[in-house]
Amino acid sequence: MRYKLTLIISILFCSIKFNAQYNFEIGLNIGGTGYLGEIGGTSTESKGFLGDLILKETNLTGGIFGKYRISPKLFFSFGINYVKISGDDINTGQGPRYWRNLRFQNTIYEFNTRAEYSFFKLNDLGGRGRYRTSLDLYGFIGISGFYHNPKGSLTPGAPSKDWVELQPLQTEGNSYSKLGISTPYGLGLVIKTNTFYKFGFYFNYMKNYTDYLDDISTVYADPSSLDPPAAELANQFNGPEEQANSFGIDQVRGNPSNFDDIFMLNVSFSKLISSKNNIYYADYLMKYKIPKKLKKKRNYSGGKRTNYYQMNQFKKKKTRKTKKAKF
Repeated sequence: MRYKLTLIISILFCSIKFNAQYNFEIGLNIGGTGYLGEIGGTSTESKGFLGDLILKETNLTGGIFGKYRISPKLFFSFGINYVKISGDDINTGQGPRYWRNLRFQNTIYEFNTRAEYSFFKLNDLGGRGRYRTSLDLYGFIGISGFYHNPKGSLTPGAPSKDWVELQPLQTEGNSYSKLGISTPYGLGLVIKTNTFYKFGFYFNYMKNYTDYLDDISTVYADPSSLDPPAAELANQFNGPEEQANSFGIDQVRGNPSNFDDIFMLNVSFSKLISSKNNIYYADYLMKYKIPKKLKKKRNYSGGKRTNYYQMNQFKKKKTRKTKKAKF
């Protein structure tokens, strides 16, 4: 797995180097993530989306990305994200989910590509007439592939749980893959400042095509058909004795008609990269980067004074730093 991640990261940075002379940017994102699946929510059936949101089960996510401008309104981006999700029936407080008494955590490594379309742009944010700060509102949709590895525990509410990998145990008697695909889509905004830097905020919903991010999907398996560790983790019923039959063999354990989805609220930071051959590059250097002592030099020849820029001397010091002002 480490080899695969190293290969993906290498491809990403090679792509960054290859496209550096064009309308390209690289950046990072960080934020919070929530999970919608069989575990968590209220004491009754799943309500979906915000109806099942429990803030204490929010986790962190982060990643890196690259973005290429195809046209003034259309962008293509790709990135790698680390996502963590978790849930615990003990947080429901009461009812059938609380009695079921299951919990999980899952770390997900996602590689995504998506198309972004800017549907609104304000070139002079703040109306100061300087046109150095702009605002973009955009929507996006794409496709992603991910690796996940759900884990379970027998210690509810414990600050430190002994997590056990669930996929090899087949707790429902079914085998499933640790690889999956999803359709990420959402909305975001970007504020561009100082010509080459962007700050953003976006909502990302991952529509997944697996119901096993939490290792729960169908019905309780016959414990005699499972290995002892699997049988113990699969059924941890802790409710009234009269309800025990509802948590026995072939009784509902999850809902296979609803896949496990993920949503994120992220902030992002990125920097534009371009060639110094860009037509705005010299203007940028003269305005922001050339030291004052190099901007002017008096030269007297025949009583006539001329002012000139020592650009050659300055460019030698800046050959590795390229800037871009074309968007």
